[in-house]
Amino acid sequence: MEVITIESKAFQELMLKIEQLHSYFRSFAQAKENRENRGNRDNREVWLDSRAVCDRLNISTRTLYRLRKERLIAYSFVRGQYRFKESDVEKIVNERLVVANPETLDEFRQIFQR
Repeated sequence: MEVITIESKAFQELMLKIEQLHSYFRSFAQAKENRENRGNRDNREVWLDSRAVCDRLNISTRTLYRLRKERLIAYSFVRGQYRFKESDVEKIVNERLVVANPETLDEFRQIFQR
């Protein structure tokens, strides 16, 4: 058995990246499931947590906080977590209130201008 050692800071950064990837794939899978089940749910609204909104809009938690504070996005506070309606997130995108960085601008256009 081979033992590999790394600095604590490097390990923490690695764990953060893994958590971000996990969150991204979880929100992607959840969005796919929501699209598939949308026909089965007539008038039921889909609620997203803060991480899913940040991932979907490619923004930081600080930017999401600013959107909440400036009342640009509606939210609910349930059991210690902020929840956002998927329709409100789509409204933000459609109104182009979210500014994408140059790296993701083409991806942003492809996804949201269909």
